[in-house]
Amino acid sequence: EAAAGRLRPAVQRYPLAEAAAAHRALETRGTTGKVVLIP
Repeated sequence: EAAAGRLRPAVQRYPLAEAAAAHRALETRGTTGKVVLIP
């Protein structure tokens, strides 16, 4: 599936200023996939 391009990873992006909110989302399982902090 991934090689065929049918799988899309879930990526949640947060600005660095919202790092605490990103951490809370991870702790409470408010997000799935990866969390990326944008500088």
